[in-house]
Amino acid sequence: IMLFVRNKHDVSLTTAGIRFLAHAEKLMISWNKACHEVMLPEATEHALMIGATDTIWSVFLTDWIVDIQRKHKDLAVWAELHTSKSLMPSLIDGLLDIAVMFDAPALPGIHIQALPEIEFVMVSSQPNHSVEEALADNFISIDWGEAFATAFTQNFGAPVVTKRHTSVGGVALDLILKSGGSAYLPQLMIHDSVQNGKLFRVQDAPQMKRPIFAVCLQDAAQGELTLDLIRAMLSFGSIAK
Repeated sequence: IMLFVRNKHDVSLTTAGIRFLAHAEKLMISWNKACHEVMLPEATEHALMIGATDTIWSVFLTDWIVDIQRKHKDLAVWAELHTSKSLMPSLIDGLLDIAVMFDAPALPGIHIQALPEIEFVMVSSQPNHSVEEALADNFISIDWGEAFATAFTQNFGAPVVTKRHTSVGGVALDLILKSGGSAYLPQLMIHDSVQNGKLFRVQDAPQMKRPIFAVCLQDAAQGELTLDLIRAMLSFGSIAK
């Protein structure tokens, strides 16, 4: 079976190659995971692969890893950065043990644990901006999931017409700090910048809360440990504060 065709200038996949590509990517990820596991210290009894988006990692998951590894000395952790669209497929394919996400579809064989909500506030690089001024001043549209988009529409009507869009909260924050603008960002992400006078709360903008979910397979190989670690996330009640 030919998977690719080579000519003088480039290499292109055949139809069979295109079909095989997704499987090859999964095989490579599984192989890399296996290589990591065989290189673990002898004292390691458990290894977990955790995936989340950039924003969720920065808001609370790193603190959670510090906490669980302090309590479980024999636990190895891989922290993986994912897009919101790649999390669930990676979990279902067995490439992740735990996925933490904003929107968790209810699927057969999936365990979903609701976690404390994340509070989002509108901030601006300019003090004393009204909502109308903030939305008109280089507002950055961020993909915070379907529920947030619905809540935004309920509060503001039609989506804001803007030239700047991203799915990464950290990118939006850097853009505002470097070139000005406004956006809805997690309270914990912008706390220091507000305290330092670099960003300003838009006082008449409604606060919006987003639930987040920890998800794992119901028949996971390390099921009880995985569930215990997910339950440990519930103690991080400061997520929304």
